[in-house]
Amino acid sequence: MLYGILLESARDGIYLSYGNHVWKKIVQELNFEHESFTTLGRYEDNLIEKIAECLTDILHEGTPEYYMQFFGECFVRFFTNYGYDKILRVAGRHFRDFLHSIDQLHDSTKFSFPQMRSPLFHVLEEDEPGAFLQYKSRRRGFQRYIVGQLRECASRFYNEDIYVRVQDDISTNECTLIIFRVDFNNSAVKDTSQRLFSIPNLPDITSETFFKVFPFCLLIDPSMRIYHMGKSVKSLFPVDTVLIGRYLEEIFRLIRPDISLEWDKVILFIYLFKFVLF
Repeated sequence: MLYGILLESARDGIYLSYGNHVWKKIVQELNFEHESFTTLGRYEDNLIEKIAECLTDILHEGTPEYYMQFFGECFVRFFTNYGYDKILRVAGRHFRDFLHSIDQLHDSTKFSFPQMRSPLFHVLEEDEPGAFLQYKSRRRGFQRYIVGQLRECASRFYNEDIYVRVQDDISTNECTLIIFRVDFNNSAVKDTSQRLFSIPNLPDITSETFFKVFPFCLLIDPSMRIYHMGKSVKSLFPVDTVLIGRYLEEIFRLIRPDISLEWDKVILFIYLFKFVLF
């Protein structure tokens, strides 16, 4: 189910770009009971695709995919009018920071939209001309919608003119899984790397001090077995539970980031995440 804010933003975009008479035709063609949507209401997933198809038929130009991308752009503009742009503006100084923070941005809106089924985004690789972005969702047909959102966010908040293309589509019957290649000026990744490796050496501390400072830490070895666990994490389990020496995935389930629970994948993510922090 979709929240009505997605549909209402599409309606608003159609009204502003093509006129109220076009929207009234869509309402009539699709037999809507009302001419607008409740932003917190819940609607069928494929309703926005039906609107895109209907708009294509009425205007006799473009394609449903074109209008899905248009709706993605409309959503960002509409979202901004509701004041949610404040959340986006703290995502980071550069567009690459935004790409790394999309999942966290979705999490921050769950109080307003508690039943939201957010897609998952993960930056797989970066270079100075751009980045590879993985998109995973249970929904179908939102590929161009995501492109529209990315383009509008880049333009509106970072003054970036980006180019997005599908690098690979490895979707299954269970989910949509697409690798986007996002081309933009990503020179910040080089600057960040230089700052990261120019950090002065800090004095050594004992492991005892470290674990006191980080009571929620987990220490794992390359085989993904738990080597040490902070006392605050231990307190979540019954006293007689055997934890040390067991595989991490026997005890925990990784929700985010959307990566395999493998040593190399975890290390790579930490490496990329450092670039965002610094």
